[in-house]
Amino acid sequence: MNRKILILDGHAEIYRDRLQAEFPTAQFVIAHGVAELPQDLSNIDALISFGIDLTDDFYRRATQLKWMQCLATGVDQVLRWPSFRKETLLTSGRGVHGAPMRETVIYLMLAVSRDVKGLVEEQKAHVWNRRVYSLFLGKTAVIAGVGVVGIAIGRLLKAFGMQVIGLTRTPRTIDGFDEVLLTDGLVEAARRADFLINVLPANADNALLFDQKVFAAMKPTAYYISAGRGQTVDEAALIAALRERRIAGAGLDVFQTEPLPADSPFWDLPNVFITPHLGGYTSEYENLIMPLIVENVRLFLAGRPSEMRNIVPH
Repeated sequence: MNRKILILDGHAEIYRDRLQAEFPTAQFVIAHGVAELPQDLSNIDALISFGIDLTDDFYRRATQLKWMQCLATGVDQVLRWPSFRKETLLTSGRGVHGAPMRETVIYLMLAVSRDVKGLVEEQKAHVWNRRVYSLFLGKTAVIAGVGVVGIAIGRLLKAFGMQVIGLTRTPRTIDGFDEVLLTDGLVEAARRADFLINVLPANADNALLFDQKVFAAMKPTAYYISAGRGQTVDEAALIAALRERRIAGAGLDVFQTEPLPADSPFWDLPNVFITPHLGGYTSEYENLIMPLIVENVRLFLAGRPSEMRNIVPH
């Protein structure tokens, strides 16, 4: 059967060219954005996309959609739409984000703890101001979320000589972690953290988990790092803690509303360093995720969906 697979991505042709060479009998249709989507979606068998810009209308019109390969690890942006049907197979990009995300977290940690914003302003003003900074060595990092991403972050932080504590709902021994505790102990763990790192996905259990109690427990010298999903954070509580200097600062890559509204207080807080959801947004991304996509397309075309990788129950 000549399956029709839609690829929706800013670099859609990269995926299409590789997949067309691997699967010459399949039909690949590309769109670089929602404005380029075909008018008729009723004959689309599969979709490869992050799914961020899609709305319920897309899934309502894609009546024959049998499979979606989400290019992200998190799939909340897909499952929130009622027209995404139960019978549509959903697979995620889980497993390829360890390297990009650990570098993003280190970048946020260094940027906020060494006041990169202030250094940039001094460079613009031609001001030579030698200031001391504090090492990661000997500090404690608490990582909420110890899947592929959290484990990659923890192992890298150990190389800096940090004490690394993981928080998870499925406690287990993890190589490279000094302790692994239950997520229910977040408040107590926050008391110990010099860097409290949130890489949790957005789901009902994690909604607004990082609240006033968590930020109140943190040391005034501690930093909060957020690179999972903004829906896990009570932003009003975080803003209050930052304004009142009850914590030292925050490095933030994700927010409740994205793009971050122009009137958000986060933009102007001096102890906040912001990146626009760059976590896994690397120039090597297609190469990282392509083996997973090729394998899943092969199994999909062969009629073996139960063997596909990263199936997300829903």
